[in-house]
Amino acid sequence: ADTTSRPDKFIGIHFFNPPQLMKLVEVIPGEKTSQEVTELTKDFVKSVSKQAVLCRKDVPGFIINRLFIPMVHEACYVKDRTGATLEEIDSAVKFKLGFPMGIFELADFTGMDVIHKATVEMHLRDKKVINPHPLVEKMFDEKKLGQKSGEGYYK
Repeated sequence: ADTTSRPDKFIGIHFFNPPQLMKLVEVIPGEKTSQEVTELTKDFVKSVSKQAVLCRKDVPGFIINRLFIPMVHEACYVKDRTGATLEEIDSAVKFKLGFPMGIFELADFTGMDVIHKATVEMHLRDKKVINPHPLVEKMFDEKKLGQKSGEGYYK
């Protein structure tokens, strides 16, 4: 926003993939974004049959990835430390926490390239964000990206 001559008109919107299935859209106003632009953006999101969530502060990863990305890495650490299988961890997340997909299933759906790059970028901007788990690094390096490559955590 600071590089434009109209920072009051600058706003970010983050659709989730695949957008035809995912209803949530993050709306990210800048420090100088006008309330009018924020409301117009939320109205636009609603007009395309999506649900807007307002990110009140522009932090690396916004809201959802700020939660999801560390969960992927922590799920890897749980697997390492407890010996639980991918299926056991995903089942616990789905059937106890009520998530529609397990962490590893969602990671494969999202793509290890996206998760790896998001983690690196988030960590560069905020050192509190966890570095990639070695398995995430390995899968990224081996191009085991999930559904898009035919193999990730699952085949």
